[in-house]
Amino acid sequence: MSKELRIIILAAGKGTRMNSDLPKVWHKLNGKALLDFVLDESELLNPKETILVVGFKKEQVISHTQHRANLKYATQMEQLGTGHAVLQTADLLKNKEGHILILYGDVPNIKESTLRPIIDDHLINNRDLTLITAEIDDPTWYGRIIRDKNGNLLKIIEEKDCSDNEKKIKEWNPGIYIFKIKEVFRILNSIKTNNASKEYYLTDAIGLAQQSNMQIKAIKIANSGEVIGINTTDQLKELEDWNTF
Repeated sequence: MSKELRIIILAAGKGTRMNSDLPKVWHKLNGKALLDFVLDESELLNPKETILVVGFKKEQVISHTQHRANLKYATQMEQLGTGHAVLQTADLLKNKEGHILILYGDVPNIKESTLRPIIDDHLINNRDLTLITAEIDDPTWYGRIIRDKNGNLLKIIEEKDCSDNEKKIKEWNPGIYIFKIKEVFRILNSIKTNNASKEYYLTDAIGLAQQSNMQIKAIKIANSGEVIGINTTDQLKELEDWNTF
């Protein structure tokens, strides 16, 4: 059993709603690029290596980050979803053992102190998949976490598919996962693009993992602010106003 941890950070997006021609992760929060917050916290976890998935204006992102240790790059040429982005790391992770943590370059508030106990729990139990969840007052547009009477993960339901009662659930899926390397690509290669945008969604991997009877646990964190992504300039301004950093 290998307990080696590697990290994948998805950073290929254009960020159309940011009203800018910059890579999404290149936008600044209190003078610091969004991606740098994520990389700084990732380095504190001492991973075996970190893979940055780049795409839009990748040369800028690579130039800005290439001084960092143990950092490799995978390119997502087309924006075909989060599942597709992770698949671009397959060649770099071929024949590797251990586990991967999947993070996002536009989720700058995630903390090493939050991630470490969850990673330790995952590794100690040699789990196939661990996902982080959180509660938010208004989870509109997010996938809801459905648990059974014992608190175990039952399924994730996207907003458009929720019943009225399910829409009242405040626990949601931010998309941060820890997978066994050998399992993640087997699952991702099974994802279908049966959706309006014809994209490969990483969320779909959860249902496929359950169908494969993989060992899965959903762990809820206390501070939902750590897993909120930045998609618009208004959201960026809100974080600056909160003076979180």
